[in-house]
Order: sequence, then C-alpha cells, then structure tokens
Amino acid sequence: MLLLLQACGFVEVICGFLLLCDSKRILLSRLLAAPDEDLLTHPPFYYLSLALLAAGLAMCATGALGCWATYMPSYTVLSIYFLVVLAMLLCECAGGVIAAVWPRCLGLQSSRGGAVGALQTYYALPDFEHFTAAVDLAQTELQCCGMTDARNYDMSIWQLRRLGPRGMSVPLSCCVQYEDNVSYLNPAPVNASRCQEVQPNADFRYVPGCLGPLEEWYQQQYLILLLGLFVVAVFKLGVLLSTVFSCIRLRRRRQILQAFSMRSLDNNTNENIYECKLSPVHEEPITAKYIQPNNFYSPRIRNPRIFHNKPNEVV
Repeated sequence: MLLLLQACGFVEVICGFLLLCDSKRILLSRLLAAPDEDLLTHPPFYYLSLALLAAGLAMCATGALGCWATYMPSYTVLSIYFLVVLAMLLCECAGGVIAAVWPRCLGLQSSRGGAVGALQTYYALPDFEHFTAAVDLAQTELQCCGMTDARNYDMSIWQLRRLGPRGMSVPLSCCVQYEDNVSYLNPAPVNASRCQEVQPNADFRYVPGCLGPLEEWYQQQYLILLLGLFVVAVFKLGVLLSTVFSCIRLRRRRQILQAFSMRSLDNNTNENIYECKLSPVHEEPITAKYIQPNNFYSPRIRNPRIFHNKPNEVV
C-alpha cells in the first residue's frame, strides 16, 4: 500500500509538471474566471498544476513517513502518519467539492450571459491581453467565432472603439486558416476578405459559437480532475485503513509479548521457590554447623598385625 501511495504521488507530480508545461491548456482556462476578478492573477489551471505538484510531493513524503512508521512501530509515529494522511484526504475531498459546485466550472456562467458580456467588454482592451489571447486561442483551436455567434462583436468595445483594423467585422482568429500554419497569435486566413463578409461562409469563417465547445471542453477537464481526485481518495482511504490495522497488530503484538514475559517470569519463580526458602540456611557450609556425637565411633581394638608396639590398646 505504501508503494502504491508513493507511485500515486509520483504520478501526480508528473501530471502537475505536464499541465504546467501545457501553455495552451492553461491559457484556455483563463476563460473560466471573469477577466475583471482580482482574486486570480493567473489562470485557474496554473494554480491547479501547482496544487498537483504540491500534493504529489506531499504524498511522496507521506509514503516515506509510512515506511519509517512501519520499520519503527510506535503509536506516536503511526498517529502522526494517520493524521497527515487524514488531512490530505480531507483537503482533496474539499477541493473536489469546490470544483464540483463552482458555478464557472459548469459552462462559464452561460445561463446569465457572463461569457458574452465579458467578450463584448474586455476583448482587445490594453490591460486584458491575456483574456484576448485566450479568446483567440479558443476560436482557433475549437473552430468557433464569438460566444454564441459572430454577432457578439457587433456591439463590442473592440468594434465600437475601432481597436482592430478597418473593415473587420470579426477578428482574424475567426477565419479559417491553412492547416499547416494555424496560429492564434498571428493568424493567416485562407481568404481575409471573404472572411469579413456579412453573411458567413463556412469555407472561410467559423460559424458556430464557442460557448458550446467550451462547455464540453471544461466538462471533460473537470471530469478527469474529479476522477483523479476520487482515485487518490480511494488510495488514501486504503492507507488509513491499513494504518488502523497496523495499530491493532501492534497492540496485539505487545499484548502477546507481555503475556509471554509474564509467563516466563512465573516459570522462573516456580523453579527457584525452594532455593529462595532455603537460602538463609545455606549461608555457611553444612559441615561447619554439624556436631558429631561422642558415641558415633564405637571403641575398637587395634590390629596387632599393623600396630606391633601396642597390640592390645583400646582406641
């Protein structure tokens, strides 16, 4: 389970790094938030990539802590490991809930017309270059024009203030480009004059609006995100359960060791009970306190064959 946790963290680090390197995807996520919001200075996917990197590194560090807790069984280390994994699980669940209920994740506020208003108000303004680049990228990559259709530019600031070249009814990113030279920063239309006609021609200008394709793209991205969060949450829940089982095994092991030590102590006590009772008696040798009686040896006659000098002496 610890190896799976570290592998999952490594995968998160790789996904965060790849997302951070995907400039188009990050720029396209600029349309998720309103361009006049001061809370997010960068596109939402930029913060998502950093969050993936941080979560992956934290998961790898947690896996290392779990290995240490496995080789050094202690309730303190296991408790810290359990609390860290639980905090990470709660944070990811909170992130999934926020991503699921955030209104802009469900189609760029299409029901309230926020996307059309943002396009008409902030496109091509000097301080909103990133929003302008995001709109151009969406129109080029998704092959669309405007949010609902090309008529969104008729009453826009870009058209009223003549921020674009003269005679242009739509930006060049709405025009059909050559397949081998598609660019949203420097578009090269197949026929620029036919692209600017009042009646759109599908061969020279994109006809559908970008709102529908944007909603589908965002739904795909957030479905992948929620699926990834769910898989990681399942892995972390498994780690939490394994930690609880480790605590139970550690407690049983300690109980078994304690019972075995008590049994060994009882056996040693039973074997040495007589030695303990007789220990004060054996402080001195037994021959030192034993007194022989006077009549222990009976009188006898010396053997005259051995003792020639006093053959009949009584001992």
